[in-house]
Formats: sequence, structure tokens, C-alpha cells
Amino acid sequence: MKHEPICLGVTTCDAIVASGDVRAIIKVTPLFVEIKQLQSDAEAISLTHTELATLIDSGQFSIQYGYFESRQAARRALAGRAIMSRVSTKSQLDAFWKECWPTTILEMEAEDAFNRSAERWDEFLPELERRVTEKLKLGLKKATAGADFDSIAIRRTPCRTSVMAWLRAWETSKDPMVFVKKSIFNGSNAKRIGAEQEAVIQGALESYLHPNQILPGHVHDAVNAEIRQRNRVRDLSGVLPLEEVSKSTIERRIGELDKFEVLAARKGLAAAKSKLGAHGGGLKLAVPLNRIEMDEWEIDLIALLKKGGFDVSQDSVRDIETGRYWVCVAFDTASRSIVGLKLSKSPTAEDAKAVLWMAMRDKTELGRQLGCETVWKQHGHIGHVAVDNGPAFVNAEFKAALSDLCIDYSVLPAGIPKLRGRIERVFRSFITLLMPHLTGRTFSNPKERGDYPSQKYAVHTAESIIELLVRFTVDVYHNRKHRSLEYATPNIVWDRLIKEFGWSPSMSNHTLRHVLGVVFSRDTGRHGVLVNGVNYHSDRLAKHFQKFGSQHSDVRIDPEDMGHISVWLENGEDSGWSTLKAQIDGLEGVSFAAWERTIFDLRQNNRNAASLTQGAVDRAIKRIKEIDAEQCALRQLGPIGDTYDQIKRAQKETFWGLSLGADPQLDPPPLDDGGQNGQGLLSNEIEHDPTPQPEDQPVLREERDEPVTFWSFSDDDDQPVNDDNIRPTKENDYDDN
Repeated sequence: MKHEPICLGVTTCDAIVASGDVRAIIKVTPLFVEIKQLQSDAEAISLTHTELATLIDSGQFSIQYGYFESRQAARRALAGRAIMSRVSTKSQLDAFWKECWPTTILEMEAEDAFNRSAERWDEFLPELERRVTEKLKLGLKKATAGADFDSIAIRRTPCRTSVMAWLRAWETSKDPMVFVKKSIFNGSNAKRIGAEQEAVIQGALESYLHPNQILPGHVHDAVNAEIRQRNRVRDLSGVLPLEEVSKSTIERRIGELDKFEVLAARKGLAAAKSKLGAHGGGLKLAVPLNRIEMDEWEIDLIALLKKGGFDVSQDSVRDIETGRYWVCVAFDTASRSIVGLKLSKSPTAEDAKAVLWMAMRDKTELGRQLGCETVWKQHGHIGHVAVDNGPAFVNAEFKAALSDLCIDYSVLPAGIPKLRGRIERVFRSFITLLMPHLTGRTFSNPKERGDYPSQKYAVHTAESIIELLVRFTVDVYHNRKHRSLEYATPNIVWDRLIKEFGWSPSMSNHTLRHVLGVVFSRDTGRHGVLVNGVNYHSDRLAKHFQKFGSQHSDVRIDPEDMGHISVWLENGEDSGWSTLKAQIDGLEGVSFAAWERTIFDLRQNNRNAASLTQGAVDRAIKRIKEIDAEQCALRQLGPIGDTYDQIKRAQKETFWGLSLGADPQLDPPPLDDGGQNGQGLLSNEIEHDPTPQPEDQPVLREERDEPVTFWSFSDDDDQPVNDDNIRPTKENDYDDN
């Protein structure tokens, strides 16, 4: 179907408004409309009627009809931007009542029933008054259907001078705004205050802009006290005294102050931004994990700060240290899903990195081991992280980790929580949906808490809080309908967005360990690197040791996987992170805590034996994987500082003198300078095939022709110990401490 060309019905009396600027229509033809900006030397532009109609439909342009007509110009000169609908009802009724008189006179003049002569005014007045009254009654009846106005009280008839003045004003503008009282626009009805009194008021208003938050009554008292003081001087000089001001005058002056300035001065800049700052509705994001918000919240719950295992019914439990834990949360803004959380005694950069790591890990098994009925499937590579000014997030280590993982980073201004309102709303959901079910809650403030004895009712430990948070997140929060998601659940939205935009998997486990692992330092040697009683080695490290010798290197550990570690090689073309594999089989997926417990139990059971055997270790590892899952889930969510301290302690106690896994060949093949290294900054090279040892060969003591260096794991005492000085006695099985 062929569309007819558009021809807009505009004239040169109309105006085009674009971005708040008024443009005049200087020429209209059947094909073009030529417009020009007022008070500007810019050239006029020509638009076709179709182009102009498109701009108007899109909302970029708008038309002000009759903008340059005489009556519209007169209205702007009289009342500026004021419009009839914005004046008071009393002023509107008064204006329309006055309008009835000139319009009725013009109607009677058209019928030759009225003459403007002063001598004949009394002759035409009765008919004029009757018609005006009927017109007013008819208008009121139409405005209020069903009302009876037969006994309406009409205003007193105006004099001829007033009516003729109204007639002349109406004939000029034809706009009822001419009958609106002019003083309502310039404030001339206000009570006048002298210059000296005004100076006193303005001086006293400075005290109102103070954090002490004094009341208007205090300002009023101060102003009148100053006026009375000045009046005493004026009285001695024979000058008339100043009149004291009213409290309403002070209130009006306060009302005229800049609201933002007042709130910022009295309650702080953050409060002013929060209450009066512009709100644009937030970012509209649709790609999952494109933007992650991270924040911390001090849980409204008094908990036992020591580990579980206490009988809370005993009075002695009340002597145990109690307090409140913090939880750090990572939140996907697109699907409204919680992708990571970590419990801690105080916010730290290590916990922030642990939450980031958790957000990129598959948490399906973790949720299952904690009893969740719904799959915790939200994970993947993160595009952008938005945080506040918390010390854990502005830490250099945290920012460096984000940079190494190619994740964008932004710090939102402090004191404006609405900029990260989505994650703030998550904490509000914790308060309203989870906290009411828990014993020992602290409530949001003392007024809400009342006489509730939070300290007395402290029964929860870190383990129970972790399970509560995870169960609430996975089974409750992710399955609740959200109004911002058009009443869909986060799980449903996640699946829909993944299907629509695809899923970005996280970097490899080795890369994540390089950047986010728990940091230690170790010496490299012929045996590789000894960590937690296990030797870790690779071909790359063997070649590096042959060329540069022993080095003190940084080591990164994944507390949930003892199968591999990361070591930083400092020199050479292949410098960078290198992945080392454990030299005993079966450690993949074994957590540090389970490994420590196994070695401790084995040593307890073999106190009279000369050494542990590889066979016993292999059988123990097999048992580890059967009993470790649930405690592993709890540790992943617990304080990262506890894990670090636990590793440090175990190095001096449980793993003292333990070296599992054979040394690599003492004479590795010569380096080929012409070969390709192929090792980058985040190399994941892990291949190393050591010579297998007999299953039951002792690993704590080896018979050799010459003494070899024994490598302890202690950071505090890294001096080498001669193997010949070690005796297989009970005293040597454990550290003296």
C-alpha cells in the first residue's frame, strides 16, 4: 500500500522545542519546514515534513502552537512560565468570573443590545447581569453534574469602570490569565522586612547550617535577641526601634535555602546525596556475570566465635567468646543470583579473593553436601566487579588479582548505597526472611531489639551459620519470585539468559590458583618443592633448577585440592607461574584439612613404627575421599584466615619431617638451547613422570651413600637438617612444640 506524503499543519506562529531550546519556524513550504534557533547566528536548517514528523514522534522535538502569537507573548511577559492550571482554585474562579463580563458584552454588542456609552450603562446593566448569571450557572452545572444552583449566591455586580477595564484587557489578549492577580508572581503580598532586619536574619541562618541541627525556633530567638540588642542602641540615639520578626518569617527564609546545602550541612554529604541525588533507575543489564556487585555485611546474629562441639545448655558455655561474623557476598545483577559468599570474623582482602574464586567455581557438589535440594549452578567468568570503598576491596592485592584475571573493576562513590542497591537489597532479604528464624539475633538497632538478650541466646557457630546461609541462598532466595525480574525467580532467569546469551566458562583451575591461591614461600631443590609433607615437581622445574640452582620462590596453594600447587620461577625465558604435580598418586581433589587429619591419625597409630609407608598413605587417601565431602563444603565457606593459620600450624606439627613422593632424577638431561620453551606467564605445565617406588618403601628415611639435605616445611626454621642426624625414635616423630 502506497503511503500518502505527510504535510504538517504548522505555521510561522508556532515554535519547535528541541532539548529545551526554542526554534522559530521561519518558512513553511509543501515540501520543507525551515527552522532557526533563537538568539543564535547559526544557519537555518531545512527538514522535510516526514523528517520533522519522525523527530516529533521520537520525542526529540515538540511543537508549541501559537508560541509567537500576541496573546501567548503577552502571557509570557505577564506570568513567565506560569500556566492557568497551576494557580489556585480561588484565582481561577475569580479570573473566569471576570471573563464572563467582557465576553457577554461582546455577544450583546453583536446583537445591538449594548452600547459602551456611560449614559446608557444603567439601561443595559439588568440584561447584562442576567446573562452573566445564567452563563455562570450553566458553567457550574456542567462542571458539577446533578447539582442545583437555583439559590446560588452571585458576587456583587462590579462598577462600569472595572467592567470596561476588563473588556479592554480581554480584547487585547483573549486570555483569562490577564485577570489573574499580578502580585502572586512577584511576592508583593508578603510582609516587608527592613534591610537591617534582613541582615540579622541572614546572619543567624548560618547557625542553622550546622551539624548540631538546631530548630527554626532557636534561630527565631537568636534573631529577635539581636534585634532587641540593636533597639537599645537605637533608643539611646533617638531612632525608631526595629520591629521583631515572626517565627513564620524565619521558617520562610529557611524554606528558601538550597535543600541540598541544608541537608549536607546538617546531616552530611552522604545523607544529602542519598535523599536528594538523582535516581535513574539503575543499570539495565541482561548478560549473566557481566557485572558482579560485591559487598560485606555484619550479620545480625550473636554467634560463638570458637568452633562447635559445645553443649550450649551448660552455663560454662557463656564464658566462650561470642561476637558477630561478617559475610562477603558476590551478586550477579543480571539474574539477581548470589554467586559466592564467605564467612569471616572481619573483612579482609583474602576473603574477598576467596569469594571471587568461589563465584567462578562450580558449586553443585558444595550445595549437595550441605543438603540443598536445588542445584547451585551459577558460576563462570566474570566481566566486571563493582565494589564500595571497603578496605578489603580497595586493597592492592584484590585489585591486582582482578587485573590478572582480565576482570574490569570500579569503585562506586562512598555514601551512596543506591548505586549498588541490588546487593543492598540482598542483605535486606537476609534480615527480613532469614534472621527472624534464628536465635540470638541482634536486630537492626537497639530500639528493635528491646530487652531481647542476644548474648544469652548465642547458640550458633560458624558451621551452622554457613549451612543456614547456603540453604537459604540456594533453596529459598534463588527460588523466590522477584518483582524486578517480572516475578520470575533467579534460577529461571539464569537459565533463560544462558540460553539467550551463552555461558562464559571461568579460566582453568591452575590459572585461578596462580592468582587467588593461599600464598606461601618455599625453597626449590632437587626434590622439587616440599609442601605439607608432599614433594611437588615437574620437568620444567627440574630444568630451571639445573640452570639457576635453588631459589626462594612464591608458592600458591588451593586448600581444596592437594593434587597441584603453583610456584613462581623468577629467572630465565620460562619465568612465570608453573604448575607442579604431587609426587604421590591420589591427591587430586583432596582438601588440605582432610590430608592433615589423615597424616595425624596415621602417626598416632604408628607411634612405635620407624616411619610411615607409602602403602599406608595410599590406603588412607582412599578413605579420605569417602568421608571428606561435607566438611570440605564447610571449609570452602569459612574464614580464609583460619585456613592459612591451620596450614602454618600443620607445617610445624603434623607434617614435620614428612617427605612423600620420590625425588626426580638427580641428573636431568641437558637443556636444549634450540628447543621451544613455550611457557607463558600463567603456564599450566604439569607433566612429570618420576620413577615409581615400591609400594611399601619407607619415605621418611632413605639409605644413601652420602648425606642429603632434609627439607623441612617450617617457615620459621628453614635451616637444612642432615639426614644422618635423624633417628627413627618417638622423639623425632613430632615437633617439640
